[in-house]
Amino acid sequence: MSHRFEPQARQRIRLTARDLQAVEAVYHARYLNNRQIGRLLFGREDSSHARQRLRYLFDLDYLRKRVAAPNEPDIYYLGLKGRRYVVAQGLCDRETADKVAGVSGEQVATPTLMMSHELTLSGLYISARLQCRERGWSLHWKNTRRLELESLGMQPDGWLSVVTGPSPDAPPRQAFVEFTDAMPSKAEMAGKLARYQGHWERTRLPTAVLWFTTSPRKANLLLEAIRNDTYRDCYLVGLIDDNASFLTAPIWRWGDAERSNEGVPWA
Repeated sequence: MSHRFEPQARQRIRLTARDLQAVEAVYHARYLNNRQIGRLLFGREDSSHARQRLRYLFDLDYLRKRVAAPNEPDIYYLGLKGRRYVVAQGLCDRETADKVAGVSGEQVATPTLMMSHELTLSGLYISARLQCRERGWSLHWKNTRRLELESLGMQPDGWLSVVTGPSPDAPPRQAFVEFTDAMPSKAEMAGKLARYQGHWERTRLPTAVLWFTTSPRKANLLLEAIRNDTYRDCYLVGLIDDNASFLTAPIWRWGDAERSNEGVPWA
């Protein structure tokens, strides 16, 4: 195995506030690659400074790396010290930190292929963070694994809550997040919609679903499947290529599949 995946002994490394922000970001997303962290915290995806600081965090076991091929970016998840740090910061309890932290992927035959969906969702988290930072909004994000632990009776890909007002006490806007690349069968789609309906009827809190996909054709298929659902107006369908402005731009289509292609904003 490359030395890239072997921690080195480090002494007298002083962690910065930005280093610890990287640890927190990995906790929220579950997995982030070095380019995503560079974009979020270091101003550019190919930041050499980001790579060096992430190397320190890896060597000190704040972060660990998933198995990756030589030409693929490093993919980080929480190490032991990283889990202890997020608990100390009050982000979660110890049991949750241990369960939410990612895994190495060493037992998976094609680890990077298995990560494609996860990293797409991580990219949405980064995009949401950048949009909120630009506008002075606050963001709360839950990844797939965190939602799984909540036993909602369904399994969204993510959840976000955005406060757009000047006061932290302002009411948040909340949404579940879905990303579909390979289209589900009719039975699978019906089951997913039924689970959302069951959750909303139990909680009496219908919540927007921001549903991303990869092409206009797939967006039309999703809208057609949603068309006769009781809660069809909760679903907003958009393209993953438009994610850079998904919180504010009119990229979303909703309701009847035959409705105008003009989009609407979410926030």
